[in-house]
Amino acid sequence: MKKRILAAILCLTMCISLVACSSGNKEKKESDSKDKKEETVKVAFSIPEMFSTFWEACWYGFEKQAKEYGWEATLLDPQGDLELQMSQLQSQVTKGVDAIGVAPIENEAIGPALTTVNEAGVPVFCVDRRGEGEVVSTLETDNVKAGEAMAKQLVKDYGEDVDVLIIQGVLSDTPTLDRTQGVKNILKKYENITIVGEPSAGEYSNEAALATTKNFLETNPDLDVIFTCTDALVPGIVAALKEAGKTGKVGEENHVGIYSVDGAGEVMKLIEDGTVDGTFSQYPIQFGIDTVKSMKTYLDGGEVEEKVYYDGDVVTKENIDELRDDLWGFIIG
Repeated sequence: MKKRILAAILCLTMCISLVACSSGNKEKKESDSKDKKEETVKVAFSIPEMFSTFWEACWYGFEKQAKEYGWEATLLDPQGDLELQMSQLQSQVTKGVDAIGVAPIENEAIGPALTTVNEAGVPVFCVDRRGEGEVVSTLETDNVKAGEAMAKQLVKDYGEDVDVLIIQGVLSDTPTLDRTQGVKNILKKYENITIVGEPSAGEYSNEAALATTKNFLETNPDLDVIFTCTDALVPGIVAALKEAGKTGKVGEENHVGIYSVDGAGEVMKLIEDGTVDGTFSQYPIQFGIDTVKSMKTYLDGGEVEEKVYYDGDVVTKENIDELRDDLWGFIIG
């Protein structure tokens, strides 16, 4: 009898030990799982190059939202080198990044790299510029409408009988192509508006913009208006006009109209002093914020829109004070 009681006690002790061990293992697994969930999410944002405060504004919003989530954010600046941009993207995959935002240097050429990154399990979000290949979502201004809006402002200010020069940015950039198309959509409706040329500056620099403008002023000294696809080219255009003696302010006889797209602080100041007629101010800070929000939704298992289009504000000397508090150019400078 005593042996039976002793055996029962031993059996009960073993069961209690097994339960305790099982409970301990379960708690360890739950702890490990919790630690894994609490690992810092890593995200990166690849810009083409920091040639404009526009990208600074995008990064400002991106980093700000990442910090709100407690995420680690990395800025990648390939300085206009496509091969370096693709290499940096692959490097981030190797480092275990959770998601990447990309503004492609060349929308078609980067396609295979974006697909490779996605296939490696890292979701890609295109910002401001479309990229071929497999991406989760693209967030950009409706650039055709931006061009149309500026063309309408141009016609409103200068009438239906003017010579217009379109100075494009880099032709591999989707915003350049879309904005040019938007301007032409409107101007072609007026038989007395002549587009005297639509050259590409070839790069985003004051030197390129100055040289391109000077070349056309030599054969078109009576040019009425210049539309450029980006504020990054405006300072060079202004310099070329000054060299040609076109120093009049908006509304004065010796003035060549200047219209652009972006909303950079430098151009806002030129609008205020009457040198530039207007620009279409985008929402780059919001681009950055919304890109990170979209990343979180996707990583949490939610659905994300494949295409997100943004509007913007046509800014002229007449409304710049009214819009001032909402213009990124005054926030970033």
